[in-house]
Amino acid sequence: MNLTRRGVVVVATAIAGVLLGTSFGARSLDVVVVPALAVLAFAIGQVTLTDRPAVDRTSTEPGVAGDTRTIGLRIETNVRATITDRIDGVSPATIEEHVSDDGAVEYDVTLTQRGIHSVGPLSVTVCDPLGLVTERYQYTDFEPLLVYPDIRRLTATEMFTSLTEAHGAIERQEFQRLREYTPGESLRNVHWKTSAKQQQLFVIEHMRSGETSVSVVAESIGGETNADEMARAAASIVCFLFERGINVELTVPNGHLERTEIDSRQSVLEFLARATPGRVPTARIESADVYVRGERGRAIVEIEDNRVSFDQLTDHGRPKRRPNEPAVPAVNTKLEGNP
Repeated sequence: MNLTRRGVVVVATAIAGVLLGTSFGARSLDVVVVPALAVLAFAIGQVTLTDRPAVDRTSTEPGVAGDTRTIGLRIETNVRATITDRIDGVSPATIEEHVSDDGAVEYDVTLTQRGIHSVGPLSVTVCDPLGLVTERYQYTDFEPLLVYPDIRRLTATEMFTSLTEAHGAIERQEFQRLREYTPGESLRNVHWKTSAKQQQLFVIEHMRSGETSVSVVAESIGGETNADEMARAAASIVCFLFERGINVELTVPNGHLERTEIDSRQSVLEFLARATPGRVPTARIESADVYVRGERGRAIVEIEDNRVSFDQLTDHGRPKRRPNEPAVPAVNTKLEGNP
């Protein structure tokens, strides 16, 4: 239990009253000290008799770096309260908010870094109605917050032609089913009529002409920055293949996903959100259809004998063309072997 600044003033006033009472008589003691001690005793009693507040968090939706998410809390207490919350991987990392009369607390944070982050620890500070005394309660429970790798649209897709042809492209005339939209997929497959009726996005899933899968292996050299580049490139390539109706087998340093179906984008994004830096066994790399390596702050993509920077496959790394200038294909480099 702690005194606030106002509480310190009340205590100081009571002490001053005692000193005045010794000098000028008991009347001064009654006028100053008794009221000060009464309000202080009332404040201490209020805080002491208050039960530990009950805390309930609302779940926070995953997102990609740059997204804004609302963190929601409900605090059950009968006195004034303030919360202090700490969350890694977001901005701001520390939040201080007053609890409203109905016990609700909401605040917005910006996701800043891919990964699985922890929401908490939380502390709740209760205060008496006069604002004299506080008591802080600590809560050590943590909630996970997933931040997915951001997905970039591939514009230079020449390298993937052999894969899409060999493993079967989407048969767009063959309708299979409607399903809910998941983050990262193209809007070109959205069924707008159904989406308008249901007030949420639905996409059309077409039949595939092939049932095999493409093997994607991703690793990184160095720290988290290179792992983030690896995950971004792998997620973008996997979603590109999904859009073409191709199943994927995915390997990263800390895990492996067997033949992932094209309606499993959510699980793939969660898998890549948890991907850690590190290497993959050489045997996996040698058998991969697509090999991604994060290094020196970028990602390298290798398919068969071609190697290219991932940025060159997207709008981010391709030079802008002048009007009427022909498109320049992605640079392909003949490899002597994996470095």
